[in-house]
Amino acid sequence: MNELSHLVPIIQAHAGELKVPGVASIRPGYRMENGWPTREPAIVVIASQQAGDLALPAQVEGVKVEVRRATAIEQLRHEEPERYAKIASARRELAAGAFPEVDPAAAPAAPAVAAAPPAGEGGEGGEGGDAAAAQVLAAKPSLPYTGPNPGVPLDPVSGTFGFTCHASPDAGWPTLRAFLAATETSLTVGMYDFTSQHILDEVEKDLLAKTMAITLDNPAKNPTADQTDSETVKALGDTLGNSFRSAWALVRSNPAVPRWIFPTAYHIKVAVRDSKSVWLSSGNWNNSNQPDMDPIGDPQPTDQATAKKSDRDWHVIVDHEGLAQTFEAYLKHDLEVAAQEEGEGAEPLAAEPGVEVPAAFQLEARAIEWQFHAPLRIEGEQVKITPLLTPDPGVYQPAMLRLLQSAQQKLYIQLQYIHPSDAPADADFKALIDVVAAKIAAGVDVRIIVSQFQASNGWLERLQAAGVDASVVKIQNGVHNKGFVVDGATVALGSENWSGDGVLRNRDASVIIENATAAAYYEKIFLHDWDNVARQSVAP
Repeated sequence: MNELSHLVPIIQAHAGELKVPGVASIRPGYRMENGWPTREPAIVVIASQQAGDLALPAQVEGVKVEVRRATAIEQLRHEEPERYAKIASARRELAAGAFPEVDPAAAPAAPAVAAAPPAGEGGEGGEGGDAAAAQVLAAKPSLPYTGPNPGVPLDPVSGTFGFTCHASPDAGWPTLRAFLAATETSLTVGMYDFTSQHILDEVEKDLLAKTMAITLDNPAKNPTADQTDSETVKALGDTLGNSFRSAWALVRSNPAVPRWIFPTAYHIKVAVRDSKSVWLSSGNWNNSNQPDMDPIGDPQPTDQATAKKSDRDWHVIVDHEGLAQTFEAYLKHDLEVAAQEEGEGAEPLAAEPGVEVPAAFQLEARAIEWQFHAPLRIEGEQVKITPLLTPDPGVYQPAMLRLLQSAQQKLYIQLQYIHPSDAPADADFKALIDVVAAKIAAGVDVRIIVSQFQASNGWLERLQAAGVDASVVKIQNGVHNKGFVVDGATVALGSENWSGDGVLRNRDASVIIENATAAAYYEKIFLHDWDNVARQSVAP
């Protein structure tokens, strides 16, 4: 239950008078003031972008009725529900399900609130979504998750080994390019999306006469993609020949796989070089996460424009054989399990979903002068790094819970989205949000930046209903990060979005870095975004 649950029966009782022509959906929410949620509950009526003035009561049963225009995401969901469901089944940042909603397609004589899908399939039960999206995701049998055999513990590593902190769009690509170019024998990769031509070109050049293995998801095509994931796999196979191995990750929405392990995404972004160094990131190998620019080493007049249409991501390269080999063991196991399921000679192009994310969903950042941050190489300092993987039990959630609980002065969070859930299966995820809410109540300096996707389908208000007051939240277009800085001493970064599936069930990877120099580096970037780019407004 959340603090807006009492509005659901009121909406049900008055659905007949609220569902006038032009209404896309009706749900609980908060009254908006200056483009931002207040604490006053409201019945939110989402009007189609083409609708005229709606003849609606100003309030029902003492609750204000607030009419808002549909966002681009909400409009697609209203106009083309099947297309929306296919996209949202693979791109969970677009998911619905923040609140039960009046079904806009239901007959006026029989209004109904759409039922939430089962746990892990959407709505209050997990990632969020309509019944249509849940149907897309439920179309094949599952396979239990297993880790490497024999077991490979995800133990922390400590010492004075070197590591490189960096961020996109500032220095993501030039740092990744140097990492790839230094490959001597092998590259092992787990990736959600690989659709950038300049990264493909670099990999083909650097991996000739070397070995490469990749396990890859195949999500709905990114608007900035140069090619599809299937075309990337085909190109690598043609260029690298027998030294290249690949498999489609066992994700429920991928039509190329017969059974699934991961409900909504193989969302990891990790590359292990020569079994010695590991690159780990929140960003994919696509143009929005790794734009082809080098504003630090080779500044160009186009850098500001490119930065403003690219995503914010955090990355780290760690030169530690033990850590690299730990991640590599999991990546190789993922590939072997997927290859066994698909069989030898699986057709690469069979996984193409044929659905693209509309370009209108990707909004440009504010017209500011972007400050670019150079990579930071840290050597000779004591550091402890803890690897975190999901869905391995007892790893990500307990470690992140302890980290959040440790915050005494500052807790800075930057996530693409936060999709709260009350489902019993998501109780461990809910515990993380509850700790953040408790830190706000205790007076800790909590600041949260989320992307524009949080403003659609009611997720911003659902976050407040879960106890995270909107006064500590800002929206930044293009945030793809999944980063945390605690008390200026510890930083966590990686690929886990905050949802039931992202925290508990998908394949994701993060690290917790206990080193004040690294924490200060990422905190400086966070505060740049908080002060200059993020805003408290749901307007585009």
